[in-house]
Amino acid sequence: MDKNMKLKSLIAYTLSVLVFTIGCQQLDDQMKTGPDDTVSISVDDVNPDEIFYIGTVFVGDAGDRFGTDAYALNSATITDDILNISVSYSGGCEDHEFTLVASDTFLESFPVQLPASIAHNANGDTCEAYPTENYRFDLTPIKIMYQAAYRQEAGTIILRLKDAPDGELVYEFTM
Repeated sequence: MDKNMKLKSLIAYTLSVLVFTIGCQQLDDQMKTGPDDTVSISVDDVNPDEIFYIGTVFVGDAGDRFGTDAYALNSATITDDILNISVSYSGGCEDHEFTLVASDTFLESFPVQLPASIAHNANGDTCEAYPTENYRFDLTPIKIMYQAAYRQEAGTIILRLKDAPDGELVYEFTM
Protein backbone atom coordinates (compact mmCIF):
# COMPACT_ATOMS: atom_id res chain seq x y z
CA MET A 1 0.00 0.00 0.00
CA ASP A 2 1.44 3.36 -0.89
CA LYS A 3 1.85 6.35 1.39
CA ASN A 4 -1.07 8.35 -0.08
CA MET A 5 -3.43 5.44 0.38
CA LYS A 6 -2.40 4.98 4.03
CA LEU A 7 -2.84 8.71 4.63
CA LYS A 8 -6.31 8.71 3.03
CA SER A 9 -7.33 5.70 5.15
CA LEU A 10 -6.05 7.38 8.31
CA ILE A 11 -7.92 10.59 7.50
CA ALA A 12 -11.12 8.67 6.71
CA TYR A 13 -10.81 6.69 9.94
CA THR A 14 -10.16 9.85 11.99
CA LEU A 15 -13.13 11.63 10.41
CA SER A 16 -15.48 8.72 11.05
CA VAL A 17 -14.36 8.50 14.70
CA LEU A 18 -14.89 12.26 15.02
CA VAL A 19 -18.38 12.13 13.43
CA PHE A 20 -19.30 9.17 15.64
CA THR A 21 -18.09 10.98 18.78
CA ILE A 22 -19.99 14.17 17.92
CA GLY A 23 -23.15 12.19 17.16
CA CYS A 24 -22.93 10.31 20.46
CA GLN A 25 -22.37 13.56 22.36
CA GLN A 26 -25.47 15.14 20.74
CA LEU A 27 -27.57 12.07 21.53
CA ASP A 28 -26.30 12.07 25.12
CA ASP A 29 -27.17 15.78 25.43
CA GLN A 30 -30.70 15.10 24.16
CA MET A 31 -31.21 12.32 26.68
CA LYS A 32 -30.13 14.40 29.67
CA THR A 33 -32.85 16.24 31.50
CA GLY A 34 -32.44 19.16 33.79
CA PRO A 35 -34.47 20.04 36.86
CA ASP A 36 -36.95 22.03 34.73
CA ASP A 37 -37.79 18.94 32.66
CA THR A 38 -38.74 16.76 35.64
CA VAL A 39 -42.41 16.13 36.35
CA SER A 40 -43.42 14.62 39.64
CA ILE A 41 -46.59 14.17 41.63
CA SER A 42 -47.04 13.19 45.22
CA VAL A 43 -49.96 11.94 47.28
CA ASP A 44 -50.28 15.47 48.69
CA ASP A 45 -51.02 16.83 45.18
CA VAL A 46 -54.21 14.78 44.78
CA ASN A 47 -57.40 15.57 46.65
CA PRO A 48 -58.76 12.20 47.87
CA ASP A 49 -62.32 13.49 47.44
CA GLU A 50 -61.70 13.65 43.69
CA ILE A 51 -60.67 10.00 43.32
CA PHE A 52 -63.53 7.59 42.62
CA TYR A 53 -63.35 3.84 42.20
CA ILE A 54 -65.97 1.94 40.24
CA GLY A 55 -67.96 -0.59 42.23
CA THR A 56 -69.91 -3.57 40.92
CA VAL A 57 -73.72 -3.77 41.04
CA PHE A 58 -75.41 -7.11 41.68
CA VAL A 59 -79.19 -7.59 41.65
CA GLY A 60 -80.47 -10.70 43.41
CA ASP A 61 -79.59 -12.89 46.37
CA ALA A 62 -75.79 -12.76 46.66
CA GLY A 63 -75.44 -14.53 49.99
CA ASP A 64 -71.88 -13.99 51.22
CA ARG A 65 -70.13 -14.34 47.87
CA PHE A 66 -69.10 -10.67 47.65
CA GLY A 67 -67.61 -10.50 51.13
CA THR A 68 -68.69 -9.68 54.65
CA ASP A 69 -65.70 -7.67 55.86
CA ALA A 70 -66.33 -4.67 58.10
CA TYR A 71 -66.37 -1.07 56.85
CA ALA A 72 -67.93 2.26 57.74
CA LEU A 73 -70.32 3.89 55.27
CA ASN A 74 -69.54 7.59 55.70
CA SER A 75 -71.89 9.06 53.11
CA ALA A 76 -74.14 8.07 50.24
CA THR A 77 -75.75 10.21 47.54
CA ILE A 78 -77.39 9.61 44.18
CA THR A 79 -76.67 11.85 41.22
CA ASP A 80 -78.39 10.96 37.94
CA ASP A 81 -77.89 7.17 37.60
CA ILE A 82 -74.88 6.99 39.92
CA LEU A 83 -74.72 6.02 43.59
CA ASN A 84 -71.72 7.77 45.20
CA ILE A 85 -70.44 6.45 48.51
CA SER A 86 -67.56 7.17 50.84
CA VAL A 87 -66.28 4.23 52.88
CA SER A 88 -63.56 3.70 55.47
CA TYR A 89 -62.08 0.36 56.39
CA SER A 90 -59.17 -1.28 58.14
CA GLY A 91 -56.50 -2.46 55.72
CA GLY A 92 -54.37 -0.82 53.09
CA CYS A 93 -52.12 -3.64 51.87
CA GLU A 94 -54.52 -5.43 49.51
CA ASP A 95 -57.08 -4.35 46.92
CA HIS A 96 -60.52 -4.08 48.46
CA GLU A 97 -63.72 -4.71 46.52
CA PHE A 98 -67.09 -3.09 47.18
CA THR A 99 -70.28 -4.39 45.59
CA LEU A 100 -73.76 -2.88 45.70
CA VAL A 101 -76.10 -5.82 46.31
CA ALA A 102 -79.73 -4.91 45.55
CA SER A 103 -82.82 -7.04 46.03
CA ASP A 104 -84.52 -8.30 42.88
CA THR A 105 -87.93 -7.52 44.42
CA PHE A 106 -89.41 -4.08 44.98
CA LEU A 107 -91.33 -3.37 48.18
CA GLU A 108 -94.75 -2.15 47.11
CA SER A 109 -95.35 1.37 48.36
CA PHE A 110 -95.47 4.76 46.75
CA PRO A 111 -92.83 5.29 45.64
CA VAL A 112 -91.56 1.72 45.55
CA GLN A 113 -88.67 0.76 47.81
CA LEU A 114 -85.69 -1.45 47.13
CA PRO A 115 -83.52 -2.96 49.89
CA ALA A 116 -79.79 -2.82 49.15
CA SER A 117 -76.48 -3.16 50.96
CA ILE A 118 -72.79 -2.75 50.30
CA ALA A 119 -70.69 -5.93 50.43
CA HIS A 120 -66.99 -5.56 51.23
CA ASN A 121 -64.28 -8.06 50.34
CA ALA A 122 -60.94 -7.15 51.98
CA ASN A 123 -59.14 -10.02 50.22
CA GLY A 124 -57.55 -11.13 53.50
CA ASP A 125 -55.96 -7.73 54.21
CA THR A 126 -54.56 -7.71 57.76
CA CYS A 127 -52.94 -4.26 57.65
CA GLU A 128 -54.12 -1.72 60.19
CA ALA A 129 -54.25 1.53 58.21
CA TYR A 130 -57.72 3.09 57.98
CA PRO A 131 -58.16 4.47 54.45
CA THR A 132 -61.24 6.32 53.21
CA GLU A 133 -62.22 5.85 49.57
CA ASN A 134 -64.99 6.96 47.26
CA TYR A 135 -66.90 4.56 45.04
CA ARG A 136 -69.41 4.99 42.25
CA PHE A 137 -72.06 2.45 41.28
CA ASP A 138 -74.04 2.61 38.05
CA LEU A 139 -77.72 2.18 38.97
CA THR A 140 -78.85 1.51 35.38
CA PRO A 141 -79.54 -2.23 36.08
CA ILE A 142 -81.98 -1.17 38.83
CA LYS A 143 -83.64 1.36 36.53
CA ILE A 144 -84.04 -1.30 33.82
CA MET A 145 -85.54 -3.71 36.36
CA TYR A 146 -88.06 -1.02 37.40
CA GLN A 147 -88.93 -0.17 33.80
CA ALA A 148 -89.57 -3.84 33.00
CA ALA A 149 -91.63 -4.44 36.16
CA TYR A 150 -93.79 -1.32 35.91
CA ARG A 151 -93.70 -0.67 32.15
CA GLN A 152 -92.79 2.97 32.71
CA GLU A 153 -89.76 4.87 31.45
CA ALA A 154 -89.66 7.33 34.35
CA GLY A 155 -89.92 6.52 38.02
CA THR A 156 -88.84 6.97 41.59
CA ILE A 157 -87.30 4.33 43.82
CA ILE A 158 -86.49 4.72 47.49
CA LEU A 159 -83.19 2.88 47.79
CA ARG A 160 -83.07 1.53 51.33
CA LEU A 161 -79.32 1.26 51.65
CA LYS A 162 -78.33 -0.64 54.79
CA ASP A 163 -76.13 1.41 57.15
CA ALA A 164 -76.58 4.58 55.07
CA PRO A 165 -76.26 7.69 57.24
CA ASP A 166 -79.68 8.95 56.04
CA GLY A 167 -81.20 5.47 55.75
CA GLU A 168 -82.99 6.07 52.46
CA LEU A 169 -81.90 7.51 49.15
CA VAL A 170 -84.28 8.77 46.49
CA TYR A 171 -83.45 7.55 43.00
CA GLU A 172 -85.48 9.44 40.39
CA PHE A 173 -85.01 8.91 36.70
CA THR A 174 -86.62 9.80 33.44
CA MET A 175 -85.50 7.82 30.44
